[in-house]
Amino acid sequence: MSKNNNVFISIGSNLRGHMNNPKNIMDLVFHNLSIHGLRVRKASKIYISKPSPSGFGPLFYNRVVLIKTSLNAIDILKRLKNIERIYSKRSTQRNAPRVLDLDILDYNGEIINKLNYLQIPHPKMYKRDFILKPLHELSPYWIDPLKGKNIKSLLFNCKRSNISIAKAI
Repeated sequence: MSKNNNVFISIGSNLRGHMNNPKNIMDLVFHNLSIHGLRVRKASKIYISKPSPSGFGPLFYNRVVLIKTSLNAIDILKRLKNIERIYSKRSTQRNAPRVLDLDILDYNGEIINKLNYLQIPHPKMYKRDFILKPLHELSPYWIDPLKGKNIKSLLFNCKRSNISIAKAI
């Protein structure tokens, strides 16, 4: 019998690529997640923010989704990287603009550390309001398994605050 894992994934995009607009990107990503065994159960609103950490470049469109899957975290990561490759080649430059960025934020509330390959909870999420706010929207009682803090506390301690909810796209 397969286990039904609860996984929070962030979706980000600040280049339009060949998909015209962020709404199309989100719809296509949902489709690709589904055909890769990652069924979206809930999705946050889409948030707009300046690129982090520089603040320069095209605005980012971000959201968090809750998926249910029988896959383990490593297999999920491999599938997310394959989906990213479908849309664009990722720059070797850190924090460069990209058509699509997919990250695992949480996997069943577990702590996973596979050196530089996979860290869950995502190590940079604590400084990213564009991750914490949509995560709070989906799971207002989420507890960080690493720090033992609730999502409201993490949001309060996040120094960055420059996001807004995207208007209808």
